Amino acid sequence: MKKVLLLGGGYATLSFLKSLDNNKVAEYDFTLISKENHHYQSVLLHEAVSSGKNVSISFDEILPKNFSFIQDEIKEIKENEVLGKKGNYKYDMLVVGLGFSSDDFKIPGVKEYAFSMVDFTNSLKIHEQIKNHGDNLEIVVCGGGFSGIELVGNLAKDLKKLYKNFKIKCVEAMPIILPMFEETLSLKAKKYLEDLGVEFYLSSKILQCEKDGVIIQNNDKEEKIKADIILWTAGVKGNEVIQNSPFFKSQRSKVEVDEFLNPSNQEKEMKNIFIIGDCAALKAPDGRFFPPTAQLANEEGKYLAKVFNSNFNTQERFSYKSKATICSLGNDYAIGVIGSTKVEGKIASYLKKLVEFKWLVKIKGLKAFF
Repeated sequence: MKKVLLLGGGYATLSFLKSLDNNKVAEYDFTLISKENHHYQSVLLHEAVSSGKNVSISFDEILPKNFSFIQDEIKEIKENEVLGKKGNYKYDMLVVGLGFSSDDFKIPGVKEYAFSMVDFTNSLKIHEQIKNHGDNLEIVVCGGGFSGIELVGNLAKDLKKLYKNFKIKCVEAMPIILPMFEETLSLKAKKYLEDLGVEFYLSSKILQCEKDGVIIQNNDKEEKIKADIILWTAGVKGNEVIQNSPFFKSQRSKVEVDEFLNPSNQEKEMKNIFIIGDCAALKAPDGRFFPPTAQLANEEGKYLAKVFNSNFNTQERFSYKSKATICSLGNDYAIGVIGSTKVEGKIASYLKKLVEFKWLVKIKGLKAFF
């Protein structure tokens, strides 16, 4: 029986194992290795930061009976073996779905003074910092992309339950927030957040983070923005295990993959290894790399399960087209695009929550309703 190691318990890996035929689960020796004993919905980490919401699910509730689970932190991947803190693990086949890590772009002070939403445990620690600070709290969110704006929206609403006086500021290098949307939607999001009291610093390059603020540059003018807490959402990369594994040729902790999700442009063929989720660099038809999303990770997992279910006889290549992109601005408002249709307001918020609930049903089954 071939031994299949699955590294990481995120969207891609769980989508794979939940899409496997039952008879296939019995044909292989599957082992999931994760440093956490739970899956967390990374698309909801901003809610854990702002309100302390539990967005984790124990693997005991998720994994099929035939799956083995080992809680360990992976340090390096080698040919036919994975090295962990607690032990080393042999494999015949390997599925790498280790998720993302924060990218500070070597900006001084980020590691020392800024908090990043890298996992559920860390997000709860950030929430405790916010909750225990006291009134007149000033928060700077670095990054006006998807994660940053969802965080800003939730903070602007949830902090009203904690404090009478607080300030939320968002710094973005580009002249507009949410550049993945059409400008009309981005401007609506900005106006909505400004009405909630959020201050924006656009076209502003972050030069340095300090203990009490962020130094930015705008039109050749430097300015320090005061902050009690700095939250970093300005960039992510693949998992650092990848860059610590000379076995792979990688860039920004990601491995480029081909249309079968095997590592490509390597020194030797790696047909027994599949990279999915945030560690995979997958090119779109236009030659650019797809941005990492939970939707893409879910589709990669489903595709890989098809390959296993077909006994590796399928010639189908992985292809991807985004079905919808919705950004929440707090609990009851969102903007987005479904196909070519723009959506906003409460209906967009409802649709996003529906997608999140469908994921719970996929991994928990009927237990998601209770």
